[in-house]
Amino acid sequence: MPRLVNAILAVALAATGAAYVAPRLRVRALTPLAARSRLLDELADLEGEVAASTDGDAPAAPAAPVAEKAVLESETLFFEGPPSKKELIIPAVSVLTIIGIVPFAAALARQTWVKYKITSRRISVQSGFGGQDFTEIVYSDIEQLKFVYRGSKDVGDMVISLRDGAKLEMRFVPQFQDVYRYIYERCSAEAQQDSLPMAADSE
Repeated sequence: MPRLVNAILAVALAATGAAYVAPRLRVRALTPLAARSRLLDELADLEGEVAASTDGDAPAAPAAPVAEKAVLESETLFFEGPPSKKELIIPAVSVLTIIGIVPFAAALARQTWVKYKITSRRISVQSGFGGQDFTEIVYSDIEQLKFVYRGSKDVGDMVISLRDGAKLEMRFVPQFQDVYRYIYERCSAEAQQDSLPMAADSE
């Protein structure tokens, strides 16, 4: 009887052991497949990261060329200086009389405080008491030019009319013909038609 019980227990244990072993065998059989699946998933993830990294590291498309800035022509100085000293001649002679003192003082003040500056872009006039007044215009604002000689053709007065109705007077301008032609050539075609040309230019 004990032998029979032992045999039954042995068979039961064997069956139980087989039952526990079988799942283990199944697990062992499935483990390589699961590992392979995980490996493929990891490889896929790595490929995705590499692709994303490649896209992120890809050089950016070259930017559109920036339009070059227009370089303005450098401003050149044509004339700079005070009115002609010839304006002192007559007042200096008339200073012998009491009446001539005032004109001489005015001419002397202009020599000290007035300065004309003419460049390729603008006309500047410094004037007033102590040279504190400053006027500046550009050629595109000029509407008309008029002039009159002062004794000789080397000195003259010029009146510049602007489009807004203002006027700029330049008295006893030295090198007058050269200065007037320089300004005249830089005015618009309409302003040239309305302006007085030099005698040599009109011939």
